[in-house]
Amino acid sequence: MSGVFHKICAEDDIAENGDRAVTLEGTDILICRTREGVFAVENKCTHQLQKLEGGKIRGCFIFCPLHGQRFNLKDGSPIGKLTDVPLKTFPVKCEEGAVWVSPEPRGGQD
Repeated sequence: MSGVFHKICAEDDIAENGDRAVTLEGTDILICRTREGVFAVENKCTHQLQKLEGGKIRGCFIFCPLHGQRFNLKDGSPIGKLTDVPLKTFPVKCEEGAVWVSPEPRGGQD
């Protein structure tokens, strides 16, 4: 990872259990805020490639708005039977009230 982060918005600009879609270096990324923190995942369900933006967020999980496939926002892992392919996740840091996201996926994900 190169360590490059892009400033996205103020942390308070994303409501708790809310999200914000951004494009960083050609990748559509969804930033989600929960009680447990701020997370970034690729804005594309691995089941039928539906955008996750606007899906329900409960705890640290997001539900795809198309078929309800659930994903863990912490590591991208799917919960359910529709797919076994995890979401790409991206490093996030919150500093001085701002959300910063790296466009490079965590853990060598493709």
